[in-house]
Amino acid sequence: MLEWVPRSDAMAGLVPTYVCATVGTTSSNAVDPIGDVAKVAAMFNAWVHVDAAYAGSACICPEFRHHLNGVERVDSISMSPHKWLLTCLDCTCLYVRDAHHLSQSLETNPEYLKNDASMSGDGTDLKDMQVGVGRRFRGLKLWMVMRTYGTANLQEHIRRDVAMAKMFEDLVHADDRFEIVVPRNFALVCFKIKATRIRANDEVNRLLMVNVNKTGKAYLAHTVVGGRLVLRFAVGSSLQEERHILSAWELIRKTVGEMMK
Repeated sequence: MLEWVPRSDAMAGLVPTYVCATVGTTSSNAVDPIGDVAKVAAMFNAWVHVDAAYAGSACICPEFRHHLNGVERVDSISMSPHKWLLTCLDCTCLYVRDAHHLSQSLETNPEYLKNDASMSGDGTDLKDMQVGVGRRFRGLKLWMVMRTYGTANLQEHIRRDVAMAKMFEDLVHADDRFEIVVPRNFALVCFKIKATRIRANDEVNRLLMVNVNKTGKAYLAHTVVGGRLVLRFAVGSSLQEERHILSAWELIRKTVGEMMK
């Protein structure tokens, strides 16, 4: 399917230039096959970017690194530590295979910006890596997180969240009123109430979300998968514990019971 799109563009006289693969989509945490995407993009000499904004953090754990298989063939990859790596908003990391592609496009060198460090070539002048000349020192807070927690504690943070999400997933599986919509990859569970004769499927799931959220005790988000409304339960707070997961599930069960009376 992917190969068909740029090939059709090329046949129409267009030039395929950019392909983006995602590791952990926002809606459902789906993961694209990076290696296969890069292989197709190479046929058209297109730039390949990997959006790993959320799930890229999980890949600090060896058991999740297979999601990045093929990343050695891409041109750039981004991940956002503020999403799942205990770093305050906002902080995004961008890695590029060849930094000269950025500097050649964005470099600006008026006399008043010249300095010995930049001119010597010993350092990287970040003004040549972006549109803006100035920027906030976002890297400092990530450095502080890494130095404070260390690899082992950051890995434990990821693993604990994934374990709690799996626990919630198991609770959903055990209740025949609900179904898991897509396989869970990380710490997001996509689920919904099964179709009922009382209300349309989307309507009853939306009502569940509204009723749970207005209690102020838990918060469900939603998305649309396959044209149907789906509820999203995400684990990610550094303060979340198993008791919070159990409490949220009990609230969901109680709310559904009241709705179906």
